[in-house]
Amino acid sequence: MGLEGIKLIACDLDGTLLHPGERELRSEAFELIDELHRRGIVFMPASGRQYASLRYLFAPVADELAYVCENGTLVMSEGRAVVKRSMERSLAMVIANTVVAYPHTDMTLSCEGHIYTMSGNDAFVDHLRYVVHCDVAVVDRPEDIDEDVIKIGFQTPEVDYPAAREYFERLFGDRVDVMTSGTAWTDLIGFGSGKGSALVDYGRILGISPDEMMAFGDNENDRDMLNVVGHPYLMESCNPTMRGINDRVRYVHTVEEELHRLLAE
Repeated sequence: MGLEGIKLIACDLDGTLLHPGERELRSEAFELIDELHRRGIVFMPASGRQYASLRYLFAPVADELAYVCENGTLVMSEGRAVVKRSMERSLAMVIANTVVAYPHTDMTLSCEGHIYTMSGNDAFVDHLRYVVHCDVAVVDRPEDIDEDVIKIGFQTPEVDYPAAREYFERLFGDRVDVMTSGTAWTDLIGFGSGKGSALVDYGRILGISPDEMMAFGDNENDRDMLNVVGHPYLMESCNPTMRGINDRVRYVHTVEEELHRLLAE
């Protein structure tokens, strides 16, 4: 089939386009994105990361892309938000303060303009600013944030992750989507605010149907995206809970390998 009929390709980053341990994209990825752009195919990073972090990561081709940010709660195109889903403020504050009270967690509250985190962990702030390249603001308490919160995320030591994930699922799973993002991160977003919904909404703006979309992913925060698009791909190294999510999914070793193959057909 090649890429005939494909108008948009969405791609997760950590564990998908970025291999484990990698912090930068390979030049091969930029060359493939350039070729897709020349063919009129929209390429969209689809990540839990912030817009500023994504633009930094994709700097050589940043202006060619649209972005699914913050696990689907924000879509940025040509420098502006075209899709945005906020959490109800009182619920966001309850969740955030519950995270603050939970032991051994570092939290981020994502808004359109900034990622906010709590004071008291300079190493975590430095990591967000200088390693992940986020636009970070530090506050003393969640209530000091005056922007709409679109996502709450927290990391724990990897050994503590299963218990933390189960705890927040039990407390808030009837009011928000609780999802795995990376190896030790838990993200909480409003119902229906994931990557799949973001792609459908952005596709509606462009006149692109889900059947004309392809997506690559590896983890639970990619589930709705891979169920929505007509051409889903999972990494062979994916989270075992993702295997067999639908009867259309294909398995690949690397995104670049598969794009080379499809472009050559």
